[in-house]
Amino acid sequence: MLSSPPGVAALKSIGVRSDETRVVAADEVWWRVHRTEGPTVLRWNGFRSSGPVLRFDPHRLPRGHDRDRAIWYGASTPGAALAEAFQADRTIDRHRRGSYITGLSFTRTLTVLDMATDSPGAWITRAGGNFAVSTAPHAVTQQWARGVVAAFPDLDGLRYNSRFAVEPCLALFTPARSAMPSRPVISLPLAHPDLTSRLAGAAKRLGYRVV
Repeated sequence: MLSSPPGVAALKSIGVRSDETRVVAADEVWWRVHRTEGPTVLRWNGFRSSGPVLRFDPHRLPRGHDRDRAIWYGASTPGAALAEAFQADRTIDRHRRGSYITGLSFTRTLTVLDMATDSPGAWITRAGGNFAVSTAPHAVTQQWARGVVAAFPDLDGLRYNSRFAVEPCLALFTPARSAMPSRPVISLPLAHPDLTSRLAGAAKRLGYRVV
């Protein structure tokens, strides 16, 4: 179980130690699966300002459009990006809504609060929580995201573990917008024939289907 976070004043008092942040280098490649068709298309480098919907959405309640708080999610590996994107029915649908997989590198280094299990620090524990932050109900983890954004507005985001693939993921907040590239390193539709064997391998590892 993960409890709600302490108040913003308490989080500021707790602070963030140097070993509790992670620097994301500009030469690293991060991955995102995104749709290119349908009513709610979001570009591969686009931030979402509506919510909260997903795990670390920092948007304030009531749910709606929060211009000051945006979110972008990415994964450290293609497999983790696929696991997160198709978690609902555990089926990698290569054709649904024109799905693409895109790899990108940021235009500057990012500094993120490290909540992943391989972090040398333990900020989430010091703050009264635990590493269930990567698996707890969204209503609770969103409270933590809102608290982090309010207490540490200069942080670019959070690093955490994928619930479905274990590998590290990023939840980036509004300050990271300035680090987004205009062009990706690579971007291919999931229906591309060169991805057939790789998607099959990822699906086998995850226990997902491919259609």
